[in-house]
Amino acid sequence: MDPSTDQGTHGARTDRWVAQADDAAAASWVADRCATGHRHLVPVSAVGRTVDGGLVVLLDRPCGTPLPAALERLGAPTTGVAVTLCVPLLELLVAAVDGALRLGVAGIDDVLVDDAGAVVLCDHPAGAVRDGTDPGSTDAARVLVLAARVVWDRVDPRDPSRDQVDAALVAALDGDRTAASTALDTVRGAAPPRPFRWTPPPADLVFAEADPPLDPGGVAARLRAVVELGIPVGVERRVPLRRALVGVVVAIGTVVAAVSALGAGAPGGGG
Repeated sequence: MDPSTDQGTHGARTDRWVAQADDAAAASWVADRCATGHRHLVPVSAVGRTVDGGLVVLLDRPCGTPLPAALERLGAPTTGVAVTLCVPLLELLVAAVDGALRLGVAGIDDVLVDDAGAVVLCDHPAGAVRDGTDPGSTDAARVLVLAARVVWDRVDPRDPSRDQVDAALVAALDGDRTAASTALDTVRGAAPPRPFRWTPPPADLVFAEADPPLDPGGVAARLRAVVELGIPVGVERRVPLRRALVGVVVAIGTVVAAVSALGAGAPGGGG
């Protein structure tokens, strides 16, 4: 397991992996991945060399959630959802065993569920280092089967296909092409796939920039001071705005009543 991998939802990022200059296996992995463009494999964004001749590959790790954390949020998947998650993993396994694609190394947390609900294997060349350290990952072909088992372990044990699928995945863990194909066919036959809408939870905290400070001598600052502190009377005294408004309303009412009374008592004012 890569200890630097975030266990929660994370944004897309570019990982920089560096291999030795004479690492033919890493070069073969990069060449194969550049020509693949598979939906469920991490893509290569750039390739180069260090000043010492080391092979450098930049991988576009998508925005998503590591599979174990995604399953924690999803809960117990239905058989159809388990089929949807596992079939792409086992298809990659069969393709790798057949020689149709080359896999590198990865950890279980390098199997992501992206924002569209699709699984993506974020493997990298064996022997390559990131930030000068080796995460100590496992053969990606084995990780694909382990990921499928992680999914299926959460399916209801009472499901009639559970035992058969478990046995097929165990056989495929270190098996040959026949075992890998059998595992794929067994999972496909467990239930019709059921696509699901994966909506990662929103962030608990939303950070926003603070409002710029008001100019102490500006109109807005003075109005705010009147509302919060009251109307200044003299040097150090303030009358609360609410009390002043009540006084104004009472004064206006008194004037209106006086004018009405004077109008009613004037000559010719009566009927």
